[in-house]
Amino acid sequence: MIGLRDGLEGALPGWLIRAGLPPRTVRRVRVAALPLEPSAKAALDIAARGGAAVEVALAPELFLKRSVPLPAAARRDAAGAVALQMRQSMPGQAEGLIWRHVDAPGEAVDVHVLKEARLTEVLRDAGVPLRRVVIDGVAAAPLFDARSTVDRAERFWNRAVPIAVAGVLAAVLAGQAFVLWQADRAVAEGEARLASLRDEAAAARAAAETRDAEGAARQADAQRMARDGRRMALLSDLTGALGDEVWATSVMVQDDVLRLSGFVDGDVAQVLAAIKALPWVAEVDLDGAVGLSEGSAERRFQVIITLRAEDAA
Repeated sequence: MIGLRDGLEGALPGWLIRAGLPPRTVRRVRVAALPLEPSAKAALDIAARGGAAVEVALAPELFLKRSVPLPAAARRDAAGAVALQMRQSMPGQAEGLIWRHVDAPGEAVDVHVLKEARLTEVLRDAGVPLRRVVIDGVAAAPLFDARSTVDRAERFWNRAVPIAVAGVLAAVLAGQAFVLWQADRAVAEGEARLASLRDEAAAARAAAETRDAEGAARQADAQRMARDGRRMALLSDLTGALGDEVWATSVMVQDDVLRLSGFVDGDVAQVLAAIKALPWVAEVDLDGAVGLSEGSAERRFQVIITLRAEDAA
């Protein structure tokens, strides 16, 4: 009965089977009679279907079995020692015979002997390429071994598939590495752009602070110039209102207070009245007593003038 694997292999193209894909089934046919009987040939033909590798297992009854003593010292080269004893003990120095040996209890080996012509007949009459010819149930070396030829395609794929898989994995890893490199590059570019934007923002902030400072300085200068201009205007009004009889020795303006010191050749009350009449004066008062200058009729005075709110410096 053909199994599932056999059915699958039968469904695959022949060239794929011959190429060693998938790994082929190894089928063993036991042969109990030589030369090969028609039933054995038919079994070999069935076993080879689907491109399977075929091995022949010869029944031990087909062999002449001998027990050959083999000391422990000779077991290092057991094959050579057995061959020497076979040539010495067999007719014609074992010409035309083929044998295989296995260990036996004690200091001896069991030797299975077959005519080489029988093996040649098996290889010739099998009708299918044989992978190996072995002794059934005996753990000896094969009588015929063509695995180096029959399994060549499979061995190639056994080496090629790991290499191909490694290549695919390397390509996948390289692709992943390239994607990661691109991602790292994008992150680095984003960080560089962010740092550039931060630098630009810092520069813009510094420029704005500089402009604000310059604007504040200009505003302070304008206010100072306005105050200085207002003081000059107040001094000009005072000079015009007091006339030539008054000499001002000191004028000081602080906030909404103007302090005036000087001399007058006349009545101080007239000075107070003249100052009071100015439109920007809210209130005027003497600061202390009026004094007389020595050797003259001039009077020394000090007045405090309170400015109106709209005219305060």
